[in-house]
Parts: sequence; structure tokens; C-alpha cells
Amino acid sequence: MTHERVVHYRHGRLVDVLGPGRHRFWTTGHVFTPVDTRVQVFEVRPQEIPTSDGISVKVSASARVAVVDPVAHLEHAVDPHAIVYDAVKAWLRDTVHLHTLDEVLAGIVVEAVPDPIAEAASSAGYALTDFAVRDVIVPAEIRRAAEELVTVRQQAQVALERARGEVAATRALANGAKILEDHPLLASIRLAETAASHGGTVVIERPADRPAQQPLA
Repeated sequence: MTHERVVHYRHGRLVDVLGPGRHRFWTTGHVFTPVDTRVQVFEVRPQEIPTSDGISVKVSASARVAVVDPVAHLEHAVDPHAIVYDAVKAWLRDTVHLHTLDEVLAGIVVEAVPDPIAEAASSAGYALTDFAVRDVIVPAEIRRAAEELVTVRQQAQVALERARGEVAATRALANGAKILEDHPLLASIRLAETAASHGGTVVIERPADRPAQQPLA
């Protein structure tokens, strides 16, 4: 198969790495170990790690790996996957511990595979790409506190907007009252318009229409 490489040993010694094709050997003592070089998804389960402000969170990570050195993959460690897994765990622990909870929740951006992880992967015969910090899980009580904080902030914003509206309305009423006070005729017209809009009648008495008062005897 095109995605397989075969590590060839004879009498316990490395001979070669065989690629796809036919290979014939007429002597004895040969051992052939196949290695799959296809890309695989590498996942690290959520690890519980304290942030710099003392809040424990669970953080996971993932990457894509492929064997590029079959010999190192077979000879470096009994479990090459565990070598990389431990390197990722150590990096997560060291990195999360340097960030606050808010920074971790905002996302830890990884531009390139961190050097300690790349070195561990290389020693195990892997090439590692697309490394990323994935899920961040916070304790239930922290989630509830955060939700309550959001609710309080929203309520405070609503109260502030209501207060601003009331202040604006009061200011408008005060300005209107001042105008009517300075212009009595305008006040009379406004009163007539209001009464007419509700089907009423307003009688405006001018001073000239009032009966003359009789002098007292």
C-alpha cells in the first residue's frame, strides 16, 4: 500500500526502510515491521489546570500527526503516542497557568506548533501540524456566576437607559413649562388644542368681556 513503509531488520539489525513495491529476499533471519504513514487526528482529553488567578479549568487540545521517520517511530519509545501526549499535557499546564480565566476563555491562539511539542513529536518519528487549544470547560459555579453577572449588567444598562429617558422627558417638560409661562397666549392656544382633540370646549375670557364692577356704596 502506498501509505505504508516497512522497516526491515535482519538478525536484530536495521537494514532498510522499504517503500511500496515488490521486494524479494532469499536468505533467512529477516523481520519486516509495517508502519502506517497516513495523517491521523491527535487529541488530548480535557486536562484540569489552574489559571493564574486560581480557577481550575479543563482544557483540551488537538493536532494532526503523520509518521515521517518510521525507524524513530519504532525505536525511540515503546509508545510513541504517549511521548507526544505527555509533551502536550506539559505545555498546556505551563501555558494555562500563565493566563487568567478571562484570557483562557477568550482563547489561547497558537500560531505554530510549540517547540517542546514539535521536538517530542520529531523524536517519536512524527510530523505534527494544525495544533490548537480546543475546549475550555469551567466549573459549574463559575458558569452560574458569570451568567448572573451578565444578567446584572444587562439590568443595570436597562435601568440607566430608563433613567436617561426620564431625565430627558423631565427636561422637555420643564422647557415647555418655561415657554408657556413666558407666552400666556401660546398657553391658551395649547390648552384649546388639547381640549379640542378630546372633544371639549374652552372659553377664553378677555378682560374687555368682563362686566364692569359697580362701585361700592
